[in-house]
Amino acid sequence: MENVMLDRTPSRELREDLWVFPMDYPIKLIGDAGDELRIAVVDILQKHFPDFDAESIKIQPSRTGKYHSLTAQLRFDELEQVHALYADLAACPHIRTAL
Repeated sequence: MENVMLDRTPSRELREDLWVFPMDYPIKLIGDAGDELRIAVVDILQKHFPDFDAESIKIQPSRTGKYHSLTAQLRFDELEQVHALYADLAACPHIRTAL
């Protein structure tokens, strides 16, 4: 399953009109276990949040160890940051799901 695309279909309706910026937002990313996932995620997060501390990412292996879930706390200042970040996450081949 190497060429799995990130699902871009929202699981529920996004009510962007209710979002209040700035806002703190926890993001969870899931992909194949390994350094490639962590490195790709750190690169993307630091691109959008230059002061992001890579050491703050929490990594949780799946029960079988095949996948890793990475969680990070982000501070968004505007809606455009959200869209730009998720576009880069969707383009990353190491990320299977972004929540």
